[in-house]
Amino acid sequence: MKKIIITGGAGFIGSHLIEKLIKTEIDEILVIDDLSTGKSANLSKFNDSNKVKFINEKVEDVQNLDEMSKGYDL
Repeated sequence: MKKIIITGGAGFIGSHLIEKLIKTEIDEILVIDDLSTGKSANLSKFNDSNKVKFINEKVEDVQNLDEMSKGYDL
């Protein structure tokens, strides 16, 4: 099982990276973005995907980030 975390995934580069990775053998993509510069519309195309999970927070404000990131490969 391959799992990755993308910070800033709602931005231009992040959302295009998700678009490419979703077509690969990646099983789960955790996106952390507070939408301060990114757009929720960039993530809306992944709403039907069971691979993409979204946390709407600054990465430094995510509670238990160390614990949550265990099991992720990248």
